Amino acid sequence: MSRPNSVDQSAPGPPPETTEMRASDGSQDESREGSQSQEKGEAIKEAPSPPPGSEFPDGGRTAWLTVLGSWFCMFATYGFISSMGVFQDYYQTHFLSGTSPSNIAWILSLQVFFLSVAAPFAGWVFDNHGPNLLIIVGSFLLVFGLMMLSLSTEYYQIFLSQAVCCGIGMGLIFHGAVNSISTWFRRRRGLAVGLASSGSGVGGVVMPIMFDHLTDELGFPWTVRIIGFMILGMQIIAIFTVRSRLGRNRRTVKLVQFIQPFRDPSFVTNSIACLFGMLGMLIPFDFLKTSAEVSGLPSNLTTYILPIVNATSIIGRVFPLWAGDYLGPFNMVTIFVLYGAILALALWIPGAANTGAVIAFAALYGVPLGLFSAAIPALVARISKIEEIGYRVGTTFLINGIAGLIGNPIAGLLIGAGWTEGPQSYNGLRLFCGLAMVVAAVFFAASRVLIGGWKLNRKV
Repeated sequence: MSRPNSVDQSAPGPPPETTEMRASDGSQDESREGSQSQEKGEAIKEAPSPPPGSEFPDGGRTAWLTVLGSWFCMFATYGFISSMGVFQDYYQTHFLSGTSPSNIAWILSLQVFFLSVAAPFAGWVFDNHGPNLLIIVGSFLLVFGLMMLSLSTEYYQIFLSQAVCCGIGMGLIFHGAVNSISTWFRRRRGLAVGLASSGSGVGGVVMPIMFDHLTDELGFPWTVRIIGFMILGMQIIAIFTVRSRLGRNRRTVKLVQFIQPFRDPSFVTNSIACLFGMLGMLIPFDFLKTSAEVSGLPSNLTTYILPIVNATSIIGRVFPLWAGDYLGPFNMVTIFVLYGAILALALWIPGAANTGAVIAFAALYGVPLGLFSAAIPALVARISKIEEIGYRVGTTFLINGIAGLIGNPIAGLLIGAGWTEGPQSYNGLRLFCGLAMVVAAVFFAASRVLIGGWKLNRKV
């Protein structure tokens, strides 16, 4: 079949195999297509192929192995973050006993900050080189930072090893894993992310118990080294299992990519909600154990207070996200963040001096905490085009990093504010935690209305 005379000779033609097929195919359909093109005076062109990554397998061996490897990545990153309360308590009573709780909290907050703000850089590396480079470099930095932490006794040493080195390493690992899962799943993305995120909850159960028992028997240096060797073994598995389905997409990072999303009202309200959620929801990770000790809980119970929170957070990381695949992620997160605010204001504050109330708060609070920690990528994906998800998630985590940086130090400054003695000395911190979650829930609800309107039965 000859080309029409109006074809631009500089325009790219079809691939050789397509040309041969057309030349040998005398079907009626082809003749009709050719006559229609000639009548319009246009060149015959191939139908555009779908954009890469538009089809999601939502399963398969490689996809589920990626979820498995990501589970180990979550254990090593947010599982460690979920355990930071034991470090806060240990530093206050040992190495840094002369340092204020607020200044100690800067170390742990900067660790969260570096984990979050690594998102834009990690996204660029992911697009250009895939997840392997991120996980390999991140694993080296995390394990190296832990080994240096085992030798640290001064504030600046702990700051450099735990906040900077471990924090950056965690950021590279976490974002490499989360981005990889998103390339394999769409319809079942909430379930896949939730299963992988359950590693954070398991890590938050195992590491505080390990830390409390091993520091008594072996001391701080060998406890941290054992945790480092355990994480090293897990990350070796992750290096060989976490894969991206997408090919390499060479691109440059432009500042406008991170500014442009703020023209979308739903993105703005979601970002504000995530910021206030991060300000408030992580506070119990850092201060629940120390506040429980001040409240007079027996030491055999305070050892397990953080593991209780993290154990129930597994439920929040899996089942509400799975339900969000059918009911809508914004519906679920709005309800559960408001539920967390009610727990902080109506149970944690009035029950500060009651052992049963503190344990009940720890058990119940883990569910909304786990959902919020795992839901952010799913929320951003819900309001974004597929080609925008990467840098929109990066922008959201950048905002979260700022909130994570200042949240715990602000909470530390509120200890003794208004209520100066006994269990009530932490009430200012508890009030800040609860009110921040109320604001977050309001803005999540605003995002839900902007996307789906006022009807309550819509999947948003």
